[in-house]
Amino acid sequence: MDEYPMYGLIVGFSLWGTLWRLLFPLGFWNTMTYRVEMRGGASTTPYTPEQEEEEEAARILAEHKARKEKKEVVKQAKKLALLQEQAAKKKKLEEELERLKEEEEKLKAEEKEEEEEKKVEEEVALIRRKEAAMLYVPREKQEAVIRELEAEEDPLKRQTIEEEKKLEWKLRLTKERKKRMEAASKVAKELEEVKQQRVQIEAQADLQGKMEVMARNIERLVQALEQQYQFGRSQDIALRSIRLGFREFAREMILHVGSEVQARLEGTKRFCTGAIEGAKLAAPREEEVRPRREPVKVKFPDSYCGKEEENFDNWEANVNSYVHLQTISPDEHVLIAFHALKDETASFAISLCRAAKCDNDMVAYSTITPLSEFFKLLRERFADVTRSLRASDKLQTIHFRQWRSAMALKGVMDELDVVPEHGVTETQLVNLFYRAIPKPLRGHFFEKSRESTMTYDTLSREVVAYEA
Repeated sequence: MDEYPMYGLIVGFSLWGTLWRLLFPLGFWNTMTYRVEMRGGASTTPYTPEQEEEEEAARILAEHKARKEKKEVVKQAKKLALLQEQAAKKKKLEEELERLKEEEEKLKAEEKEEEEEKKVEEEVALIRRKEAAMLYVPREKQEAVIRELEAEEDPLKRQTIEEEKKLEWKLRLTKERKKRMEAASKVAKELEEVKQQRVQIEAQADLQGKMEVMARNIERLVQALEQQYQFGRSQDIALRSIRLGFREFAREMILHVGSEVQARLEGTKRFCTGAIEGAKLAAPREEEVRPRREPVKVKFPDSYCGKEEENFDNWEANVNSYVHLQTISPDEHVLIAFHALKDETASFAISLCRAAKCDNDMVAYSTITPLSEFFKLLRERFADVTRSLRASDKLQTIHFRQWRSAMALKGVMDELDVVPEHGVTETQLVNLFYRAIPKPLRGHFFEKSRESTMTYDTLSREVVAYEA
């Protein structure tokens, strides 16, 4: 019995460690001080409320600082992007200003060239108008010939009169050629006399006599050169003016005769309408009736205002085509043409109506006035009769300008070449085009420009293709 307490103590001591670990699994000291040992050997102490508040405040401050730094970085990036964008815009504006400056300088240079060209054209046109006015057939003579043809009913005699007028014009042209040859012979004779004066100079002993002979020779040379230059310039103008006047006169005469014939045919048609209708009624009806031809739908001609940039010939052709395709009666031709007039031309047509004592009644004026006569009066008042002369002047002085590209030169020359009666031959066109193209291109096409079979169209196409 005395051994049981001893066994109890032994059992108690053996179980004490297990009971201690069950009561304090983290350790007595750690449990009492609220400490936790980590696997790595470190230990932590649970937060107190004060420590938690401090930690929360520190965390908030760190987040605020990080957010502020992030905003600063974004702000700097935006500022850098804005500076780059402003630099790009500034560079673009500088390039645009430089381009505008170059264009302005180019426009000023072109305006200066155009002003110089315009002055040259005005001077040349003034000289040619003065010279052409002496050779152009007066309107009174043309009207007298037209009245003579109207009064002549025999077509053979009318044809004889027309041929007689043609012969008169040919005679005038022949006289002009003869005059040109005489002037050339005179100039050659004066030059020969100047050559003979050299012997007189050698025969003169004193210096004063030699100087007088030289002065007379120089004066003769200057006069001969001036006469040759003025005569050479005037001959082409004279011949073109004569041809222009003759063709205009012949065209007006043909139009007048054609309108008279058409008017008489229309009168015959109206006179025979009753007989034709009666014959149709009396004749047996055919099984199938031929379809009636409807008039062609054509756009009404554009209004003609009489301005310089408008083309009277094109407008006249449009009106003639319209009245023909719409099968309009000749009594209404002038009325249709009046509706295609505007502004100053319409006022002029009304004044013609008043002069014919029709009291602003264009219907009555249309019945008594042929369309060709109406066109003739409008042409005398508004048409630009010097258009071909101006085109010829521009073509002959086109090499005075500085052309930067052959394509631009070809475009201008093509527009001038389509003007009728400009009088510049194909060989002259080739030479003028070659002289006007840029200097770097002339060496490549010198041989081709000298070929006798070369045409302006072929040479211009080859130059533009080579430049491209």
